[in-house]
Amino acid sequence: QGMQHQRGCAQSPKSPTATHPARPGRRTPCRPCISSVLSLQCKASHQQHQESSSPQSYSPVVALESFGKGVAAFALAASLLLAPPADAVLSAPNARIARTADAALRRSIPANNEEVRDIQRNLEDTTYLLRIPQRKPFGSMAKDVSAALSHFTPEERPKLLDGVPEQDKPEAEELISSLYSTLKQVELAVSTQQSDFVGVRANAALQLTARLELLQSPGLPFVIPKEYTNLPRLAGRSVVEFQVEQKDGALAFVDPIKGGLTSTGIIQITADGYAAPISAGNFVANVLDGSYNGRVLEEGPVTITVPTPPTIQHPPIPLEVFPIGEYAPLYRLPLDIQGGELPVLPLSIPGSVSFAHIPENDSYLSGDSFFMYRFSKQQAGLGGMAFDEGTFGVFGYITKGLDVMYSLRDGAVITNAKVLSGADKLVRPVVQSSSLPPS
Repeated sequence: QGMQHQRGCAQSPKSPTATHPARPGRRTPCRPCISSVLSLQCKASHQQHQESSSPQSYSPVVALESFGKGVAAFALAASLLLAPPADAVLSAPNARIARTADAALRRSIPANNEEVRDIQRNLEDTTYLLRIPQRKPFGSMAKDVSAALSHFTPEERPKLLDGVPEQDKPEAEELISSLYSTLKQVELAVSTQQSDFVGVRANAALQLTARLELLQSPGLPFVIPKEYTNLPRLAGRSVVEFQVEQKDGALAFVDPIKGGLTSTGIIQITADGYAAPISAGNFVANVLDGSYNGRVLEEGPVTITVPTPPTIQHPPIPLEVFPIGEYAPLYRLPLDIQGGELPVLPLSIPGSVSFAHIPENDSYLSGDSFFMYRFSKQQAGLGGMAFDEGTFGVFGYITKGLDVMYSLRDGAVITNAKVLSGADKLVRPVVQSSSLPPS
């Protein structure tokens, strides 16, 4: 603005002062333009001054008119500068979509207990408000935390156990106690306006909330379509672990326990049957069958793919995507992202896992070959999402060893694959038939 001021208002390159048209014969410094309105007004005033720069051409009418315009422009600029600060609002067009693996997996859990889900909503609102730049709305955060703590009164606390099986109630009681303690820490961090501690404590409370909700969600809240009941399905969550090595056996990974470099990397994938029961069930079944032991990996521009060897024939599975706001997944149909449909498990998260499409058919996926996605915001569209969002059936995320996945190179090998937990959630029909796509 200073440069524009000198160009638009200076009489000469050597002098930043100008003879004001309303004060003939007096050289006074012109104030820097505090807004574009004043800048334009200064230009207009000095243009009039050039036409009548001598004291003899001074006109009281012109001077009064110019003075009135200047006062009006200054009043407008001052009203803009002195207006009370507006509340910052994050109005991203796709704010409903999860941006982390933890958030996506947490939101896919069926909401069987409304009190616990209300605590989760209040905590997510708190973490959402933390994203507002500059002045944080700690007052609004305090209200959210207070609303979450209101569920821990002697009258309300027993409701938090609703839906928990009898054998899991001792574990649920411990989670509720830990959740209350963590919420009190969030309350203290908000009252002292320590945004970093608010984020850490709120995320810890959200993890405890998710664990409690998992105890309250023993199965699927919807029915699998009849035409797919012959396929394996996962009625809950399962964690799969891959041990990987680079092609040349190089010390390419960091040992998380001992420190230093090691030749073996560990990747853990959480397969989510709540949002993708058929895809996740097929994946866990393949791991239990030993299908991925010894597989050679392929590195692409944004993926690490586990291809299917030519010697293996595996029937395809239908594309399975759970849209936000629906009660069950959709099958064989990609989402209309441009029309506002968004998935519960987005592809646009680093470490998302999905089966690959079979050639020349967008409605079915390979039941064997899958990929791990190296999502990058630099390669995303305007909404911050991958261009292929909604066309792949994401069934899980890398929840441990994301750095290992980014370190893998072409020719790396899965030396061992096993199921760490959730094998009991897998349902395998006794009679299985091929679910081939229609010809």
